[in-house]
Amino acid sequence: MVLLARRTRRRLLLALTSVACVLMCCGIFTWQGELHQRQDRSKATAALTTYLERVQAADYHAAYQQLCVDVLPEYTESDHAAFLREQRPFVSFSLGEPRESTGIDGTYLTFPVTLAYPDETTGVVRLAVGLETSGPKVCDGFDWLR
Repeated sequence: MVLLARRTRRRLLLALTSVACVLMCCGIFTWQGELHQRQDRSKATAALTTYLERVQAADYHAAYQQLCVDVLPEYTESDHAAFLREQRPFVSFSLGEPRESTGIDGTYLTFPVTLAYPDETTGVVRLAVGLETSGPKVCDGFDWLR
């Protein structure tokens, strides 16, 4: 009887320890996933902020260097500079909460960007940031067109 009780206690202790280990591992993986997602958002926000600051300062060469590979094959640096020169100049900007989309071509965070213009009006454009392996890149779209 005593031997049976010890075996039962050992089995119960082993089962509880196993369950605790599985739960702890799941918690660690969830935490790592959330941490990775926060880091991606932070890097994407920083990349888009830098891009918009470069556009605002008319540093079109540096802005072009931040474009994602999807944009580059048929879009030259001079095309990009000409496109940006056609847009209304803005005096400030603010980024909203991004929307994440994942597809066969990768993961993108699309930010609503509020642009403030010299005449004190504002406008909202949506700019996507591709989470590329080389770092986040701006997938500048034709959403800027007047």
